[in-house]
Amino acid sequence: MVIRGILYKTPMKVRSCCYDCLRKLAEKTVSLSGGNSELISACYRTIDECWDKKNTPAFIANKLLASIREVTGVYDPYASIKSQEFVKAKKTKELLRMKLPQSLEEVLKISALGNTVDFFTSIAYDADDFMFFCNMEKVEEEIHNKGNDVLILGDNIGDFLFDIDLIEYLHRRGKRVLYAVKEHPVQNDLSLLDVERFALTKYFHNIISTGTREVGIRKEEMKGIIKELWESNTIVIVKGMGNFETLSEFSHERRVIYIMKIKCPAVADTLQIPLGAYNVTLS
Repeated sequence: MVIRGILYKTPMKVRSCCYDCLRKLAEKTVSLSGGNSELISACYRTIDECWDKKNTPAFIANKLLASIREVTGVYDPYASIKSQEFVKAKKTKELLRMKLPQSLEEVLKISALGNTVDFFTSIAYDADDFMFFCNMEKVEEEIHNKGNDVLILGDNIGDFLFDIDLIEYLHRRGKRVLYAVKEHPVQNDLSLLDVERFALTKYFHNIISTGTREVGIRKEEMKGIIKELWESNTIVIVKGMGNFETLSEFSHERRVIYIMKIKCPAVADTLQIPLGAYNVTLS
């Protein structure tokens, strides 16, 4: 359960409600990749074969995405969707900057709002209908009392634009921030290709690679500077449900600040946070 934004529950694994979500992911990705009904049927079989309560939704999603990519040869099927997300996020973010956030709570709320979009929801940011859960005292303690390095594991392109205020807040407090994105495209996650495509270094220059092309990030796949930071006194901030699904089982190893919108019943149940709410959880 979560007590005021502190995680105390079993790590995120597949629930019955994940089944339809994974099928929708397969259908959408196959469609965007120019695949056929035969490929969709193969994806359904993959879901059934991988349906094990020991697996995370991200594990099965990555199996699907890899098989679709192998069959169709389409490297970045969500490219056009990411372009739409970028335009919408940029416009919304510019409106929000009419009032510059100053406090940690304000920048965390904006960062959480950036996690609104996922691979099959409409592109809509609503700052008015905003239910927010966070144990600010514990999060402030984690940020102010730990080391000077901060690793942010990003999610989609909207997250990045909405994380700029959080980055600037951390800089003002003498922190060195490294923002990690995927090495190669996967789903609508932000990748190095997108960093170049949308010239994102003009917003923030210290963008690094996770070295992966998967939804979320598995601890065993961490390497280089990502692994070093995870194993050090670095402040680790993690965006989105995919990253939460893959890393929450290792939260006993270190403190992690998870920032996300609760978009599915499985995550809502794991965190004991209402569906549709925005949440900052400290493991």
